[in-house]
Amino acid sequence: MADEIGVSISTVSRAFSHPELLSRERRDQILSVAARVGYQPNRTARSLATGQTGVLGLLVPDITNPFFPPLVRAAENRANERGYALLLTDTDEHAEREKLLMREMTSRVDGLVVCSPRSTSAPIKQIADSRPVVLVNRTVPGMTSVTCSVEAGVSALMDHLYELGHRRVVYLSGPASSWSNKDKRTSIERSARRVGITVDVLGPYPATFEGGLVAAETVVSLPATAVLAYDDVMALGAIRGLKDRGRDVPGSISVSGCDDVLFASMTMPGLTTIAMPIALAGRTAVDLLLDQLEHSARPQQLTLSSAFIPRDSTGPA
Repeated sequence: MADEIGVSISTVSRAFSHPELLSRERRDQILSVAARVGYQPNRTARSLATGQTGVLGLLVPDITNPFFPPLVRAAENRANERGYALLLTDTDEHAEREKLLMREMTSRVDGLVVCSPRSTSAPIKQIADSRPVVLVNRTVPGMTSVTCSVEAGVSALMDHLYELGHRRVVYLSGPASSWSNKDKRTSIERSARRVGITVDVLGPYPATFEGGLVAAETVVSLPATAVLAYDDVMALGAIRGLKDRGRDVPGSISVSGCDDVLFASMTMPGLTTIAMPIALAGRTAVDLLLDQLEHSARPQQLTLSSAFIPRDSTGPA
């Protein structure tokens, strides 16, 4: 194939492993001929030649949480574009299982993307001593990470609630070991002080529909006029639980979530939420991991911003 195009074998290889190093015209030419002749890169040969597997690992805490599928799809597509396969595993929200899986995967992959890890920093740093690691929605000093800041979205949400007359709200906190839960709580309390809203914190609760149902039992006994949930799934559980107890949403109490997952706009009422750049986080994490693998890039911490999405689940106090 290289002879037909008039380029070296290494240039053909580069079109699959490092397409960004070639001109678009040259890359498209190589890929067009490769498709016509049915050429596919030989991962086994590359592994023998370079000592690399051509596989990246991706760990998520709960694949059934709708936050993660868009991230997984974006990460997998980006890995494939860069000539790598992606190995996905679910830690089931267990820190010990997470540590075990991270250790097991180090011999099978060239690097790891670890999403919302529940482990302490020490075991994560230990894995990073043997393989490049990128964290998503978690920061550890000296390690590369991609985080989604809720600050902008929370600030706009608090303005929205204040303008609707709300002066006391409840935050339904998520898993105690979740870095993003602490970040959300901090942002909510800061923005609430700015506008003059009192925040009651309940939980922690599992980041599940059932967690929201359980939380609703306590919410109905409080004087709060609005509920802010750790994520959209918990928010939808809270709406169901409140309605089961005779509380109309948003007639007698407002509810908002976080993430803007696919079905947040499909429910009745549509869920007011904070949109997080989930897919962008997945693509960025893979790019940062490959920068470490291929260019020995120094650790860096990137922060992506959020946006407020008002819908029908919030109304006047």
